[in-house]
Amino acid sequence: MKYHNMLVTQLLALILTCITPSLSQAASVSDLLITEIMANPAAVSDTNGEWFELFNPTSDNISLEGFLLSDDGGNSHAFSNAGGNLLVGSGEYFVLARNDNALTNGNFAADYMYGSDFALVNSSDEIVFSDALGEHLRFNYNSGFVANGASMELLSESMLTGNYAASMSTYGDGDFGTPGTAGTYAFSVAPSAVPLPGAFWLFGSGLLGFAGLMRRKSA
Repeated sequence: MKYHNMLVTQLLALILTCITPSLSQAASVSDLLITEIMANPAAVSDTNGEWFELFNPTSDNISLEGFLLSDDGGNSHAFSNAGGNLLVGSGEYFVLARNDNALTNGNFAADYMYGSDFALVNSSDEIVFSDALGEHLRFNYNSGFVANGASMELLSESMLTGNYAASMSTYGDGDFGTPGTAGTYAFSVAPSAVPLPGAFWLFGSGLLGFAGLMRRKSA
């Protein structure tokens, strides 16, 4: 019996060690997807009409507070409440724009405005989210990626340049894209993990039952 109890204890410790990191880790900026990029609008100037879109595929809200938006050149913007909303809600599309005035930006609604601090180059560029701990989200694109008058929208869960295609849906003043709404590909929200206390109870009760069974067999 002593051997069986020791075996159960060791098994329980091993399982809890395995599940604790994954169940206790909150969603972060690194979990976001860059789902659309409008680098070269045609209805208005780039200065007025550039934008890109995030999607939060997790069951948690994710805050941009304390993060920096930059590229590998001289563009750098620190997120603040002055630019707008900082919370990307679970299952929500979130539009970041150079100009948040619908009368001059091509007629779309922006959740956050980064202004002249950041620009999307029509040839090649980077979109990087970082904080004091380093980079958390990055997307690089090269010459030939950007479409004229159309956003490049992500058509899968993987942010590879080959998984983006020019949008076929019109918005606002006539450019193509779906800022703030679902595009061709319908992204889904991953189910939430079992809460950590519940996981402890689930595995603990199961293993205690197993221990009782082993004791009865050894009696």
